[in-house]
Amino acid sequence: MEMALAEAPKNLTDVEEMLIEQRGVRELPFPGMDKSGRGVCLKNEVKACMLGALCPLRHIIKDKQVVCKHWLRGLCKKGDQCEFLHEYDLSRMPECFFFSKYLACSNRECPFRHIDPESKIKDCPWYDRGFCRHGPFCKNRHRRRVLCQFYLLGFCSDGPLCKFSHPSFNLPVPEPAPKLNFRPNYAVTCHNCHERGHKATHCPHLPAQTQLPQVDASKLKQYQSDHHPHEVRRNMADITCYKCGEKGHYANRCTKGILAFLSNTATASDQQREREQQRDTQQKKRAVGEHVAKRQSNGQTDGQENFD
Repeated sequence: MEMALAEAPKNLTDVEEMLIEQRGVRELPFPGMDKSGRGVCLKNEVKACMLGALCPLRHIIKDKQVVCKHWLRGLCKKGDQCEFLHEYDLSRMPECFFFSKYLACSNRECPFRHIDPESKIKDCPWYDRGFCRHGPFCKNRHRRRVLCQFYLLGFCSDGPLCKFSHPSFNLPVPEPAPKLNFRPNYAVTCHNCHERGHKATHCPHLPAQTQLPQVDASKLKQYQSDHHPHEVRRNMADITCYKCGEKGHYANRCTKGILAFLSNTATASDQQREREQQRDTQQKKRAVGEHVAKRQSNGQTDGQENFD
């Protein structure tokens, strides 16, 4: 009875056949529409979908291994073109930022993965081969293993399931050097040369630091004439610093620092106060002179009346 039931053919209904064959699927009016609530295109998995970007169903790339963190919040705008996975899979969630940085996460129901930092360290291929020149200061992990004697003789029947080590005697491939895309930060001002773009610890004008090789003056003039033919330098006496208000230097070479405008306003207020004091003293002197002149004129008139 069980064999008869097991070998019974599975009959599909008309609706199931239409869903599998994707009958009645119409093209989208324009590509790039939101298809986050649609189903997965079965023909795309076997590379048989003829609609391409106009297909109303989702075309999922199978190589995606990490869930999109923006899709979890409903903010991903790339749709099916996103290089991350748009599925809620706990085994493929991105790494927890707080656990990776602080080794602690206060959220008991954190949906992100908590990966042990020791598991991220790779085994040193040079140490597995026999010798590592970096010793205990190597950034990779040095793990002692027992060598498989059968593998050393030429063949091990257990293969990759062997509990002993199967070392590789090939030279390890050197790691590519990281590309340093240095972009100067013009918001930082050096306290040594007062130029923007670097800190005082990385100042090229420090005496203890090696200087760059000098450029030939003739080549420099030729380069300037070729690339800047109409450039005319301004006279330094006509240049006014907008920080301190003095002439003769640019603001990036101002020796009074960032708060020079405060001293400038303070000196301006002092000058204004001195002008007001001088004006008050002049008014007082003028008033005293007028009062003395009036008294003298009054005394002369009184003397003439008494004489008469």
